Order: sequence, then structure tokens, then C-alpha cells
Amino acid sequence: MSIIWILLGCIVMALLFSFLVWLDLYLGKKNVKDHVASEPIASTGEASLLTTGTEFYDTLFEEIEKARHHLHIQFYIVNDDCIGKELTALLKRKAYEGIEVRLLLDYLGSFLMKKKTIKELQLAGVKFAYSARPSFPFFFYKLNRRNHRKIAIIDGAVGFTGGFNVGDEYLGRNPKLGDWRDYHLCLQGPVISSLQKQFAMDWETATSETLTEAKYFPTLKDGSIHFTTMFAKQDIVSFLLQQMNEAQERIFIGSPYFIPGKAILQALLHARKRGVDVTLLVPMKADHPIVKEASYPYLQALLLAGCNVYQYYEGFFHAKVFIADNKIGDIGTTNFDERSLFLNEEVNCVFTSQELLHDTLKAIEDDLDRSERLYLEDLTQQSVWTKVKVKLGETFSSFL
Repeated sequence: MSIIWILLGCIVMALLFSFLVWLDLYLGKKNVKDHVASEPIASTGEASLLTTGTEFYDTLFEEIEKARHHLHIQFYIVNDDCIGKELTALLKRKAYEGIEVRLLLDYLGSFLMKKKTIKELQLAGVKFAYSARPSFPFFFYKLNRRNHRKIAIIDGAVGFTGGFNVGDEYLGRNPKLGDWRDYHLCLQGPVISSLQKQFAMDWETATSETLTEAKYFPTLKDGSIHFTTMFAKQDIVSFLLQQMNEAQERIFIGSPYFIPGKAILQALLHARKRGVDVTLLVPMKADHPIVKEASYPYLQALLLAGCNVYQYYEGFFHAKVFIADNKIGDIGTTNFDERSLFLNEEVNCVFTSQELLHDTLKAIEDDLDRSERLYLEDLTQQSVWTKVKVKLGETFSSFL
């Protein structure tokens, strides 16, 4: 009899805990505001597209070497591995040279960063902080919502944003995932000011230190590319929906995860009904449990409507890219999943430059050549275990 009471007590406690977590998540979503520096910002600049880890780190480290005043570095993940140690060693050296160095990492994304490494950075003069530390009230909501932005700024004149974090896997050193494919922008010109404002907002939120001095916002020559940078989730989603609803010929989406929610799915299906060619590129491999299976209901809906779905097989595809009618492009940190679109802190750059669009479309063409087309029958014949994972993915889609 005592065992039954113990079991009942455990069940009641579990239900109570689940209710409190749900209440925390619900109220947190209602009450916790985004840390956004401004509404979408229109500006100009120059840009180059980086698609491999070697290309990205070589370019980033080269620009860091040139720093003469300040370095503002923000990532979701910096691992304490070979390439991570290269970055921290470089930042320490620049700090020793008298350069202002600030390193802002997501609290959960960079949990593998050793305390010893952080201490060494601080002793060298690097200002280090964690972003998005969970706290009360709404602890579980804040724990679940991450700062997914990747921003690097050198002297307020050169900047980077896109899909790459810092870790050996981004150089293809993870044998399970293989070669890593991503899209990252190296930016110059006035567009950097918008990234700087957002970094300053995130830094102040984490440390209470303000970065408003003019030295962080130098006057820069206008560039040939018109950009709109977006940081608020509602702005990013509104932009995507507008472009999907207005597209006349073609929509291309590249994302490592595809769990976009009903609104975006319906917009894509309506576009297809209008005769728009809709193409989606996702990885064949999964880097997290259940995320692939969670996408199956969405992929099935697209395939039934006559959309094209491709799976990248030559390594892992991690780029976040959107193209409408080959006239407007969007590259940033936002995945096409509910976490990125409705929960995390993100940054996206929208552009209409034909030169940058050409480079992006060429990269997409190369990636499609290394992809395999997915057919409806590939998803209809599922094992029992796969069906279980699909149901789990549907249930927990907001957390994936």
C-alpha cells in the first residue's frame, strides 16, 4: 500500500512540476521582451559570401589581426577545441596589444568553454560575458530562449554575420557530419553600424556597460549594396511571409532544420498554387535528435503540393538562406524552425544586389548539385520507431 502512495505522490509531483514549467513558459512568452536595438535598418555597404569553414576563419582571423581600436565578437557557440583555442589566443594577443576586446557568448550554446579559458581571457584584458543567462522570474522560458546571433565587428568598419560558429566541426572535423557547408557574410561600410548597435544592446543587457561613444560608430563611405538588417523575430517572420505571398516565379529556402509552423507552411503552399516554383534544401544528416523527423509532416505537405525538396549529402548543410524571384536575398542566423522564428534572438541581412545574389545563387547551384531529391514515397514508408520520433517531434517542435 505504501508503494502505491509513493507512486501516486511521484505522479502528482511530476504533474505539478510540468504545470509550473508550462506556466513559466507561457507567462515568459507574454512578458519577456526581445533585446532589439531598433526596427529594421536600411543601410549600404559591401559584402562577400563565405561558404566554407576554412574560408570563414581565414578571413575572420585576418581582419582581427588588422584591428587597431576594438573587437566585438559574439557567437552562439565557441568550443574549447583547436579552432576555438586559435580564436581565444588571437583575442588575448590583441588585448595585450592594447586593443579593446569584448567576447559575448550564449550561456548554453558555449557551455563547453572552460572556466580556465575564460580566466585566461580576462587576465589578458579581454572583457568576457555570457548572454541570455537564465534568471527568475520565468526561469524556464529564459533557459529555453537563446541568443543565437553571430556578430563580429572590427573597428566599427568590418563585420561578419551568418551561420558559422566557432568549433572544429565547422571545419569538417566531425567524422559523423563530415564537411560543413554554411553561408556567412563579410561586410564593410555603414551596414556595420546596425550590427554594432545590436551588439551594444546585447552587451549592455549582459553587463550593464553601455557602448554609445562615437568611436564605435565611425563615419564610413557608402557602399554599392543596399541592406536591411533585422533583429526582431516579428520583423523577420513578417518579411518572409510578405516575400512568399508576393513571389511570382521562384522561392528558394536553405535551412538545416525545417519546422516553420503553420503560417509559413501555408504561405509556401499558396505560392505553389499560384504557380511559383518552391525549392527547399535541407541536410540529409541530422546533428540533433528528432529534428529531422519533426520536419517530415511539413516536407510531406510540400511534396504533395508539388514543391521540390532536396537533401544535401556531401557533409552537413547549415546555411540559412532565402531567395525570392532571384531578386531579393536573405542570409543570417535564423533557421526555418519554430525556435529561431518565434523564440531565439537572431539577426538577418536582406539584400537586392545582383552581384551578391549571383554569388549566392551560384553557391546554391553548387549545393543542389551535391544533393539528392526527396520524393513523397521516401517519407510514407516509415518504421515504427520513425513514426514515434515524428510524433515526438510534433509534440516538442517549439523546443527543437
